[in-house]
Amino acid sequence: MDLGDILNNETVRGLIKQAGVSDGQIDSVMNQAVGAINKKFKENPGQVSSLISDNPNTDDDESMASSVQNDFLSGLIQKVGLPDNIAQSVSAYMPQIIQQFSSGLSSKGANSQDGIAGLLGNFVDMFDGDSNNGASGKSGGMGFLSKLLGSFFGKK
Repeated sequence: MDLGDILNNETVRGLIKQAGVSDGQIDSVMNQAVGAINKKFKENPGQVSSLISDNPNTDDDESMASSVQNDFLSGLIQKVGLPDNIAQSVSAYMPQIIQQFSSGLSSKGANSQDGIAGLLGNFVDMFDGDSNNGASGKSGGMGFLSKLLGSFFGKK
């Protein structure tokens, strides 16, 4: 499993498109979704691992899910530039995005804190400018991301 699997998930991308996001903005929206999860994982890896696990969610998991969704909403408005009403609609799909993380990690036997860290570590390298592959920041990262995106759930 890699980020491409999650970012290219046709089910999630379809939901986002239904909410009114243009084709040209879907990659940025998916980037913000993964970024919101990654941010919270850095802050509290144990709680995000619990949220993404196959176990029933606890009250703390639900609180974390709400926090991830709020960060996602902020990114959609501030970084992607979506209007508030569309951003609200899109952010409501965060539970489905988290479910895709969980399902994908579980199907690969990697739904653990280490598995999540390995997956999100690639995201940090691609988008924080810390990568050794030459794709840094927003400019080169999306081209690299597009090449990476084809493997998780497969294109249909």
